[in-house]
Order: sequence, then C-alpha cells, then structure tokens
Amino acid sequence: MRFLFFLVVLVLLVFWAAFFSRPNNKRLSNILYIVGGIMTVLLVAGWLRLV
Repeated sequence: MRFLFFLVVLVLLVFWAAFFSRPNNKRLSNILYIVGGIMTVLLVAGWLRLV
C-alpha cells in the first residue's frame, strides 16, 4: 500500500508539472501527460489487485 501511495504522489506531481510546463514547452508537457497516463493505469491496476 505504501508503494501505491508513493505512486499517487508521483502521478500528481507529473500532472502538476505537465500543466505548468505547457506554455513554455509543449513537447515536454505532452510527454509528461503520457507518462502520467501510463502511471495512472499502473496505479489502477495495482489498486484493483490489492482490493
């Protein structure tokens, strides 16, 4: 469960960084959104397995 909490915090940080990097660097922002999406899928998969 600690790993899932760490993953939630990491996903929030990635989406926060993607949102605020949008005006300056769209490519970086798009990459961060993709990484955040993949990590969200991993989070949901891990949560469903542990519940």
